[in-house]
Amino acid sequence: MFQDFSVKKFLEGMAPLVHPPLIVAHRFVDSAAGLAYYLRKPGGVMWRQKELFDAPVYYLAFHGRPAAVRTPVERIEGDALMEAFSGYGGNGYRNLVYFAACNVFRGKRGLAFAKEFVKKTRVQAVVGYATPVDWMESLVCDLLFLHRFYRDPSPWKNLRKIFTSVHRDYPAARRLQHILITRKDL
Repeated sequence: MFQDFSVKKFLEGMAPLVHPPLIVAHRFVDSAAGLAYYLRKPGGVMWRQKELFDAPVYYLAFHGRPAAVRTPVERIEGDALMEAFSGYGGNGYRNLVYFAACNVFRGKRGLAFAKEFVKKTRVQAVVGYATPVDWMESLVCDLLFLHRFYRDPSPWKNLRKIFTSVHRDYPAARRLQHILITRKDL
């Protein structure tokens, strides 16, 4: 009842290890309306905070199912996720959405969602999983990817190379079906 599992502390611990230091903006979201309140362009909270609006990575830590995430209160379906992130990749912003959740890209429905999400939101890429994942194994995978992404002098040019290096150096990433879909893949 009182367990507090959160990736926030791990990300905050990684923050000073990259340059410039990683800025972690943590928000607890319990519904599609809450996610949209934070993200919706142009009036969402994120767009009103200068240090947040152009973040290169938006990391979603939820429970998941194909083409959806689950909060303690409700399931947020793919359409609601795409609506909340509408325009996130526009206006010349380079960014990706990282679905740190089990099964979001699972099966035909999950992969179709990943591709549609990239098209509709105009983000550079999405990263996520197509299997049930062990929390600690996926966290290692996530942190390895994020560390390499933020340390790379040209992460957008080297995105596929960074992703491939995680799979090379951390074989569990392949077993977890850690997936990257970019605009170039469409």
